[in-house]
Amino acid sequence: MNMKKSLLFIGLLLALLLSGCQAELKLAKNFVAENTDIRVAVYFPEKAEVKVEYNAKYDRQTDVLQGFSYDLFLDVMYQAYADGLRDYRFDVYVPENADNVQVDSENWLVMLSRMEISGRITEYEDYLFSDTDEYSYKFPLNTVNVASWFEISDGEWKPVLFCEHNLIDGFDSKTDYSFWANSIDYSYTIDTLKLEDVYNYAVYLGKLYAGYTYDYMMNSYVGAEMKKMQYSQQLLLRYDPYKKKLRYADEGDGFIEMR
Repeated sequence: MNMKKSLLFIGLLLALLLSGCQAELKLAKNFVAENTDIRVAVYFPEKAEVKVEYNAKYDRQTDVLQGFSYDLFLDVMYQAYADGLRDYRFDVYVPENADNVQVDSENWLVMLSRMEISGRITEYEDYLFSDTDEYSYKFPLNTVNVASWFEISDGEWKPVLFCEHNLIDGFDSKTDYSFWANSIDYSYTIDTLKLEDVYNYAVYLGKLYAGYTYDYMMNSYVGAEMKKMQYSQQLLLRYDPYKKKLRYADEGDGFIEMR
């Protein structure tokens, strides 16, 4: 009897979860269908905070940001961000009068209020395993960390949104086993970052932030509607405007609310 009750409880729980997921998908589809031609006023800051950190362990600092221009970085990112939002059929513009911006459910305001760009040396540890032993090799890699804070309003201000990503030297390693010498040869290659890579990264981040912006607003809508139905939102969704498909978001794939 207890076993039957347990199975019944699990079945009911799964049914509730499934119905909740179906409701989330339906609401997200409604958002996608109804929110086209949204006008989005987008502001990026005039400058970014740029710093190069010293790594005491390796007695060095990265030189990848030598000659770096935050003006160019922000300009490239803004264009990629605007183009990314247009892929979601949004109308992106810069208002003529910053003190008189229409903001409502069909006219959004997005501000990249702060950006920090940090050049640093980070340690990467590579592992090699044999039948009897385990080895590790540590390498100092050039890293560019980009942290961004967004503020969004659709007539109601959302919590400040945070996102942080790293651009790191490319690293690859391989092992070759010599049967006759009974030894393992370890070799590696490092594709060192160049300043051009950092500007290309601005394109990637601009597109990524555009997707995060859309997905955040979509999930905010889904969560609010689920709450009206006295359901809690179980999972976050992402929308692909090119394939026109919804999928469940991976952990950490999106903005973080700063509360």
